[in-house]
Amino acid sequence: MRVVNLGYTGDMAETDRRRHVRLKPSAEVPARVALLGDGMMREALDVIDISVGGMALASPALKDSKAGARLKLVITLGTNDDHSVEVVTRWAISETIGVELVDPPATATQALGKYVAELLERGASP
Repeated sequence: MRVVNLGYTGDMAETDRRRHVRLKPSAEVPARVALLGDGMMREALDVIDISVGGMALASPALKDSKAGARLKLVITLGTNDDHSVEVVTRWAISETIGVELVDPPATATQALGKYVAELLERGASP
């Protein structure tokens, strides 16, 4: 199992140990994430920021999340295909969580890399 470490410390102003730049999705190049539930149920989540290795997500559906919990998500970047990924929750505050991708498929990693590069090209700042 490969886990990408985001290194959340609880006080990002003091220390930011992340390996990957994190960016806010834009309206021109949206990132959509859905939490997979039982059967075909999907719960849309708000994407706060995103990187090649993880993201911060918010939704009332996440209010009882705990660090260490694993979730299955579907990520859609821009107008591209859906990517099913497994993540592990690294931190949770109220209805917001930070997650790391766990053994992401190569296609998902490549798509995230292209997505982040496109955001940077369009002038997004970390």
